[in-house]
Amino acid sequence: MHFPGDSTWQVSSGSGDTFVLYVRDALGISTPTADAIPRLTPPVPRDHDAYVPETFGSAWDRWWTQSLTTGGGGHPPVGVPEQMRADHTRWLPDPTSPEQRALRHHARTDSYTLLKEIVDQLTVELGHEPVFNLRMIVIPVEGQFWKRVGKHTVLVSEALKISRNVIAPLESVLRELAR
Repeated sequence: MHFPGDSTWQVSSGSGDTFVLYVRDALGISTPTADAIPRLTPPVPRDHDAYVPETFGSAWDRWWTQSLTTGGGGHPPVGVPEQMRADHTRWLPDPTSPEQRALRHHARTDSYTLLKEIVDQLTVELGHEPVFNLRMIVIPVEGQFWKRVGKHTVLVSEALKISRNVIAPLESVLRELAR
């Protein structure tokens, strides 16, 4: 999803790499970085039979950071079971289902309405259209979650993105970015 303003502001919104988070949940990875993000929803079945090397947590952290920087997870670290990609594919909701299409449409229209409210308010306050760009990475995690992961990049849960509660964190970031 892409919300272009005139030539002064832009917000892009797209899905994050859920495979990285799927691996975290399936293997029970627990590091400060991994624990800072809620668990995926629907819940991922835990793979208790998989061998996880002792160093996998730090490798997972690097993999997650890379996925945020490049927009994709790249190659998983050594230790990810071969069948995990197929398990992830089976876990993913069907993007062509009527429910998923309706959810995307609802998220797109509601997000644009909320975004326009904030931009209109900033325009009045500044006396001109604000200038900013923001990348929102939408992830299917539990609850209403928001985390800033870069100056122009935030993680947002699907639940928060379609809620009016997104106004406060979104407005805070846009105020900082607006010039």
